[in-house]
Amino acid sequence: MPCDGFGDTYLFNPKLLEAISINQIIQSNLTQKCPDFSESGCCVRPLKSGDFGYLNLLQELTEVGSVTQEEFEERFNRMAACPNTYFIILIEHKSTKQVLAAATLVAELKFIHECSKRGHIEDVVVRSNCRGKNFGKLLVEILVAIGKHQGCYKISLDCEDAKVGFYEKIGFQRKNNIMYIRFDEK
Repeated sequence: MPCDGFGDTYLFNPKLLEAISINQIIQSNLTQKCPDFSESGCCVRPLKSGDFGYLNLLQELTEVGSVTQEEFEERFNRMAACPNTYFIILIEHKSTKQVLAAATLVAELKFIHECSKRGHIEDVVVRSNCRGKNFGKLLVEILVAIGKHQGCYKISLDCEDAKVGFYEKIGFQRKNNIMYIRFDEK
């Protein structure tokens, strides 16, 4: 179930989650692993401007570095200024306000495929004490539905070899190779 939110600015309009039938996606993913998802106080929502604590969860995935609240808010505002591009979704425990899981979809504008969009899924992370409840699968399937709704002609992601099976079960297929150059390694 989506969260009701007051106060902070959302990265994208939460009504998009209703438009993609989020409750059906939740039901199909969590009935066996976490049947009391909504009753236990969990909800899915977009990232908000006040979610500085989201960075703590990202540290379970990768190096975040030293980011001030001001830098977080500045980056959030730059992302929010690009409508229909950045979709960061969270699973939050409503009473504790703890972010339990998160994932990102970036919808890249393209000239190919009749000026379509290509989706990139990034930063899929589930808090270590919440793994095994299908939260990661749920978030990826929500992002796939958002990508389809946004007109993406395809969605891709890159992952460690150990995660390939997880993504194949969701419907992703291994294709091609990913090449990159890093500028942040010492």
